[in-house]
Amino acid sequence: MNKFFQVLSVLFITSFGIQAEVQEYVLQAGDVISIQVVEHPEFSGRHKIRPDGRINYPVVGEIDVASLTCAQLVKIMQGKLASYVNNPVVSVSIEAYYANKIFVIGDVTRSGEYQIYEPVDVIKALAMCGGLRSRKVKIIKIIRADGTVVDIATKELWAAGTKEQYTLYPGDTLYVPESLKVPWSLLSTILTMVSIGLQIVLNINTLANR
Repeated sequence: MNKFFQVLSVLFITSFGIQAEVQEYVLQAGDVISIQVVEHPEFSGRHKIRPDGRINYPVVGEIDVASLTCAQLVKIMQGKLASYVNNPVVSVSIEAYYANKIFVIGDVTRSGEYQIYEPVDVIKALAMCGGLRSRKVKIIKIIRADGTVVDIATKELWAAGTKEQYTLYPGDTLYVPESLKVPWSLLSTILTMVSIGLQIVLNINTLANR
């Protein structure tokens, strides 16, 4: 029994770690980061990531940081600082996001932009905008900040819950295409006009035959 609980504990910790890794933010141009090196203020400070995805770091020089997570950047900085600091203890945090908003457009209750402080899954994003306006929506699209598009079948979304590919990051757009709607009022008007037209034609024919 004890071994059984140990196995469950390991599985829980592993799955939690994987989920945390999936949700980790990827640095991009325009973000402001803080790099702190314990007991070495000369290597600590704030840096804004330039449009080319780099920062200019004291002594070390140019470093590519865009497209990295904070955890990945920590390991890189530890390696680069090893020549100057014995066993460097480095921490990296995000002080300001360049794009800390997502956009929701299409057939939803409240389309617009929404501020987020961490990546959110599609279901949460739909809740933020008041949900779908139609139950007939079959496909939802995520338009990534880099232009790539992810198509999501709504029935698969409800069944699968949260997945990495169903996560929205700053700068992403959630697009809900409008479902086909039959303009019943317009059709009714047209049919009424056609009926009146036919009646007029029949009356004219009747009068002509007399």
